[in-house]
Amino acid sequence: MDDSFENGHEISTNDGILLRKGPALYLPEILQSTTGTLSLVHYANNVLCIEWKPNDNFLIADADTQVQDDWSFVDTIAKRTRTASETIAFNTSSGTIAHKEPSPITPATHQNQIKPRIVRAKIVDLKNIEVYKNGHSIRLVNKSDGKTHSEYFFQHGNADSFLRTLKTTHCLRPSRNNRNIYEIVENIDYDKEKLEKTFAELKIEDIKGSGGWISNMVRNPIGHTFDFLAKMSDAYTVLPGVVQNVYTSHTTDTSSMATSTNDEYEVLGTSPRPSSESSSNDNHEKDTENNLPPRPHIIRGSPLTEKQWCEFLSEDGRITDVERVKEVIFRGGIENSLRSEVWKFLLEYYPWDSTKIERIEHRKEKEKEYFKMKLQWLTMTPEQEKNFSDYRDRKCQIEKDVKRTDRTEEFYQGDDNQNLGFLQDILMTYVMYNFDLGYVQGMSDLLAPILSVMNNEVDAFWCFVGFMELVYTNFDMDQAGMKRQLQDLNYLTALANPRLFRYFEEHGAENMYFCFRWLLVWFKREFQHSDVLTLWEVLWTKLPCSNFHLLFSVAILDDQMNIFIANQFEFNEILKHVNELSTKIDLQQMLKKAEAIYYQIRRAEHLSDEVRLIIGEEPSNLSASKSDDEYDDNFDDVSVEKSPKDEANRQKKYEEACERSMINNFF
Repeated sequence: MDDSFENGHEISTNDGILLRKGPALYLPEILQSTTGTLSLVHYANNVLCIEWKPNDNFLIADADTQVQDDWSFVDTIAKRTRTASETIAFNTSSGTIAHKEPSPITPATHQNQIKPRIVRAKIVDLKNIEVYKNGHSIRLVNKSDGKTHSEYFFQHGNADSFLRTLKTTHCLRPSRNNRNIYEIVENIDYDKEKLEKTFAELKIEDIKGSGGWISNMVRNPIGHTFDFLAKMSDAYTVLPGVVQNVYTSHTTDTSSMATSTNDEYEVLGTSPRPSSESSSNDNHEKDTENNLPPRPHIIRGSPLTEKQWCEFLSEDGRITDVERVKEVIFRGGIENSLRSEVWKFLLEYYPWDSTKIERIEHRKEKEKEYFKMKLQWLTMTPEQEKNFSDYRDRKCQIEKDVKRTDRTEEFYQGDDNQNLGFLQDILMTYVMYNFDLGYVQGMSDLLAPILSVMNNEVDAFWCFVGFMELVYTNFDMDQAGMKRQLQDLNYLTALANPRLFRYFEEHGAENMYFCFRWLLVWFKREFQHSDVLTLWEVLWTKLPCSNFHLLFSVAILDDQMNIFIANQFEFNEILKHVNELSTKIDLQQMLKKAEAIYYQIRRAEHLSDEVRLIIGEEPSNLSASKSDDEYDDNFDDVSVEKSPKDEANRQKKYEEACERSMINNFF
């Protein structure tokens, strides 16, 4: 045994981790998809390691629920705090996860046999860590040869919290060329006392003990996030981290530009922040700091009319110029009488290149498909529902939300309004269509305007499906999609309005959490009904880029900057002010400003690849910007070459399996 790896200090641990690639020694664990823990460990010889070990020696116990029977192991286990990912994995409140200690009656030889095999990587021996599959997998790359050391899959969430831990030790920094790669920082002194102090400042135990809000966030991330944002009363900040400069030509110390990739929204006590200078200077006085070109003057247009629409249709009903149609819609929206037809194209219910006859047949097929799925939940027996808790919970949540969705709108007014029934039926059918996602609070807000425009159950359902394809990551349990958007909004704000971003930094608001509601339901609660329809159809064109909703957010913040600064708003006041903007925002002015900001950023020189990707531009270094999907994602892939003997055995087993299969089919 290597004595240098004795008595390590475990800094953090993530549970529910699969070893996907590794040395040949760990082939059984890889092939059997063994679940284990991934830990960051500090040793006495000042070495920091990433370690994975199988869960065979773990015993799960909730401190408040475990029964003290004669066979209980409680007296022989050393407890530690359960992580957020463990809470998800075991569907319990924050309890304890305990390491089993050797039983007094267990022979020493047996203890040696069950000792877990640890996959260990010294931080100093790694070149970088690659993140892919929407943050659910990470790859450790060797410094010596650039080859894979090992790969891990996070079953219960993503790798954000693990990467955050590494960032906090200052041994990791984002790559300048690829948002999915984090480089290892060399020559870092990992002082144990400093590390302990850093993690003690997180006050995780205090947070977990305050009403179980993390567990609530896991079970109902959207609803409890709304409650969480509404009840904030302390100072808020993000964990220490580094955001790369949005310009690649100006290399500066960016350690002060902190961003959050937290696995949970964490509340931290902070010391008093320095006040920012109050000024009423023009929003653009600082543009020259980042060499931004001036914002162009933007002119909006008129809505797409029925006459124009007919001119875009060929004799057989095809759209002759799709891009031009989208440009007209982006510039001015759509006349209300035409919306029910054009929205079917924008939301990909109808293919843009289809003929009128093809669309009629397509709709018939989709109508049959819809009612088949609807019949699935309509014919569910009470006994089935009783034994299907996930379905039952979602049905209950839908019934609650439908009763309070858009009730001030004429289309949904009245207790006996049949449209409320259609709203509920569509949401219930979507649960059957996409049970992985099911229903999450906020979806009813997205469906209600669509149903009011379509005024048809089937058409509204398939248009809603198209909308959800655009925003489904907003409703993921791990909130990775929302966190990525808030991070991108952080980058764009820092670039488009450095003065405002500095103010947010100085007042603990750079995490952009006050924009959560905007992004979650695409500004549904910020505008009057008619303006929501216009805004959504503009965004559905995906012009000038698919992240235009982020630029629209920047435009609103830019417009409110002087109010924030003049009143010296802290985070709470910013959140309150943003919420009070509801129905008071000038839609057309903000669309103009958002488009102007887009062209201002796009025309800037030396943009980082991070920003280029956000605004839909090709990265400057294509070879370094490998997409997630390019990575091999095979669970059975092991970073070891097979010998000729192994290949022969594999081929023999394959032939035997085929022979058995043919015999079974014959009989």
